[in-house]
Amino acid sequence: MCGAIGRVTDSPFVKALMDLLNIPFNLETDYNIRPNAKIPIAIGQNGVATGIEANWWLFQARTENGYTYDKRYKSFNTRKDKLMTNRKTDFMYNRCVVPASCFYEWKGNRYKVEPLDSALAFGGLYKAWNTGDPESPHYSCSIITLPPHPRFSHIHDKSLPLMLLPDEIQPWLDDSFHDPNYWQETLQSKIRFDLRVVPVDKKNPSEEIGEAEIIEAD
Repeated sequence: MCGAIGRVTDSPFVKALMDLLNIPFNLETDYNIRPNAKIPIAIGQNGVATGIEANWWLFQARTENGYTYDKRYKSFNTRKDKLMTNRKTDFMYNRCVVPASCFYEWKGNRYKVEPLDSALAFGGLYKAWNTGDPESPHYSCSIITLPPHPRFSHIHDKSLPLMLLPDEIQPWLDDSFHDPNYWQETLQSKIRFDLRVVPVDKKNPSEEIGEAEIIEAD
């Protein structure tokens, strides 16, 4: 489960990824972004990466004041096994990229996980909800999670978030490309980058409190 992410805006890797995704870079550093937060994501529109703002919780509920997260469904993540079943249409037509610097997992301690020399481009799904204004839908999103990886299980033994390689970002956002079978290799549970893992303070995740380890790419 990916239940919190971080974004460090002065990172050159994050800046480069935001530029690639056409996300205006007027964001603040946030080390503790949690589900249902409004986050920048990129979707494909007419073959072009387009930055938008979305609620990090795929299923939304309509209220008098707009939309909020639907408590009936814990949908800030979408498991791989759902991509060919009840989330297949979203997987074919509504893929998105969620940029970040790191993510966090909890297993006894809280751990920060970050690539050594890049930003993170999480593969995700999005939905556009009717607001009554076709020019301004309400967007929501989830991060796709894969089955656990044996060399990551001491950090989290339930799942691993989908982290896209640089050459996968453009086809992932290609809104004219709808073949779900193309992504079988991408959806394998692999360590795709060298990852730095370090315990951090549970309430202040910007504070590292232990020795870091490196989990090398497969």
